[in-house]
Amino acid sequence: MEKVIMLQPSEWIIMDKLWEDNPKTIMQLYHELKKEPGWSKSTVNTLLGRMVKKEIIYYEEGKKAKQYYPNVTRDDVAVTETESLINRVYKGSVGMMLSTLIRSHNLSDDDIKELYQILGEAAKQND
Repeated sequence: MEKVIMLQPSEWIIMDKLWEDNPKTIMQLYHELKKEPGWSKSTVNTLLGRMVKKEIIYYEEGKKAKQYYPNVTRDDVAVTETESLINRVYKGSVGMMLSTLIRSHNLSDDDIKELYQILGEAAKQND
């Protein structure tokens, strides 16, 4: 069975920083997160500890401080969370999800072209 990767909103914030550039120390993360969203060093440290336990991130001992790395890719998390959303909200129906998105957003010509391209690629994979 494949590992299910779901992130809490606070974990997304840290993962965005690590996906953008890694490794990072707790102090580097703290300095990036102290103003927005306004976290203290202890909050960052607590979240990092939880994320290591969940195996979302890992660390290596550096010369002066632990170096944190992502242990999952953004794509893997996006796939898991998207599948969960489709199953929970749309009862597994991708069509229902797309219909909702189309009705609730004004799609540009570029958005529509991109959707056609994605669907064309999916059709080729199913051949």
